[in-house]
Amino acid sequence: MKKTFFLSLVILFCAARSFGQNELNFKSTSADSATVVFYRSGQLWRALVNFTIRANGTELCRLSNNRYLVYKTVPQKCTFTNVAGGLNIPDKEKLEMELEGGKVYFVQCDIKSGLFTDRMEMTEVTESTAKRKMAGVQPDYCNGK
Repeated sequence: MKKTFFLSLVILFCAARSFGQNELNFKSTSADSATVVFYRSGQLWRALVNFTIRANGTELCRLSNNRYLVYKTVPQKCTFTNVAGGLNIPDKEKLEMELEGGKVYFVQCDIKSGLFTDRMEMTEVTESTAKRKMAGVQPDYCNGK
């Protein structure tokens, strides 16, 4: 009986938290910089695996489950790659973007599992899609960076 009550409380807490709306505003960018918001919504499968995100070969962050990362840069053509954990293996997944000054871009990161490997698929999405899916997502502090 106590286990059922405790489990019900946990489920109720998680459900209430997932319906909370984030008041995220990423519009405060200047004309000489571009902003890219990477987000990884909560997924039970592979929740404990972080994925290292790189911009033009430079490590930005190890993105955790149910977290987001804001990357500001000068307008440029940028190639984003990722790899599971901090492994020093060649990145296979990549997303190329032409970043324009004064704009905000949203990249949805989804975990895809194969027979022996996991990968994070990065997809550029619209602001309305991102804001809807980012409900309850918290900032990632990039493992102390």
